[in-house]
Amino acid sequence: MTRARVVVSLGVAALLAVAFVVLPTWSGIGSVLAAQPVQQPPAADVAATLAAPTPAYRTESREVGEGELAGEVLRAMGLDAATLVPAAAGRFDKISPGDRFTADWRTGEDKPFRVRLAHDPAQTVELVRSGDRYVSRVVPVPYRTEELAAAVTVTSSLWAAATEVGFSPQQILGLAKIFEYDVDFNTELVEKARFRFVLDRLTADDGSQRVGDIRAAILDNGGKTYVAIRYTTKDGTTAWFGKDGAARRKTFLRSPLEFSRVTSGFTTGRYHPILHRMRAHKGVDLAAPTGTPVRAAADGVVARAGWAGGHGNHVELKHDGGYATGYSHLSFIGVKAGEHVHQGEVIGRVGTTGLSTGPHLHYEFLVNGVNKDPMKSIVPIAQPLPDAEKPDFFKVRDALLPMLEGATELAASPARETPEQKDRVSL
Repeated sequence: MTRARVVVSLGVAALLAVAFVVLPTWSGIGSVLAAQPVQQPPAADVAATLAAPTPAYRTESREVGEGELAGEVLRAMGLDAATLVPAAAGRFDKISPGDRFTADWRTGEDKPFRVRLAHDPAQTVELVRSGDRYVSRVVPVPYRTEELAAAVTVTSSLWAAATEVGFSPQQILGLAKIFEYDVDFNTELVEKARFRFVLDRLTADDGSQRVGDIRAAILDNGGKTYVAIRYTTKDGTTAWFGKDGAARRKTFLRSPLEFSRVTSGFTTGRYHPILHRMRAHKGVDLAAPTGTPVRAAADGVVARAGWAGGHGNHVELKHDGGYATGYSHLSFIGVKAGEHVHQGEVIGRVGTTGLSTGPHLHYEFLVNGVNKDPMKSIVPIAQPLPDAEKPDFFKVRDALLPMLEGATELAASPARETPEQKDRVSL
């Protein structure tokens, strides 16, 4: 009996095994026990399944160059700037070198269905076509955020040092703006100056990384140390403050140009290159490409805007406290006499009008009608934080300062890495 049971069990197992193989090819359980042949698709069909799908749309993009406006970039891409710029509702107004415009066209259409601006690492500005018009929107970019304490040492220029470790032009300008009240980056940044900062490192789902907001920074430059802490007040205003809570925003910018180089310093006696005689030079000449934006050095009122003989196109601003500033040789004037302007507002563009041998800005700084060297003049500092805000500010400061002290030097890109940089961390 035992042997018979074993045989029966083996027979059932064998039958199940055969059924497992054959049943999937049967035309039906009650049909004849004959497997149906497997039908292979024609060779042409196989090739079709392997072919890449037709793209849903085509894309073109262009990076913003130095001094370019949104309309100029869009026109260079063959787009209708006269329609797109107003549709952006001001979101295309503040662009920086290195930003990127991208346009997407569907097959067979002559107008893009979407135009995008990559300006802020955390969000993208989009214009989406709806019928004959475009609608503006802001689309957040999903990133994972972590704080990173890092440092960059300047060996040739801030631009070169920050570019080597992955900063975009926009982020370099942002770093310079933190200390633009203390240091004129055209003339006063020395070799081996060192920036330490706590910043957000943003990592996208695809693993790509970008530099986010800077939360605190220290600049060591020529034996002087400047500390800046980013803090948002109870009324929602975000600004930079010193260690003691004093506002870092000063009455005057150190320079009306963000990046340039001084070609002729302040002096009461200089050989004039056009008049060929000694003549007082009561300001500084800042060389920059034609069209470079010129900023108001401080809040004020436009006292004069127009042609001024050898000064060419000229703007003069009056400021509180007996101060005045002058901006000469402009290619374009963007303000009118009597207008109120705010610090940092673009009032014109660099040119070479009047007695000028090349594109530059002649910048003058006056105190009670007397010309002073704008690169050395000391101006008042803005008000500190209210006492009620300071306890919260000190908590933020005390969390960030230890991180700044332990900042790790950022590595240069592998292609430009030197032996001394091999052990440094990268973004």
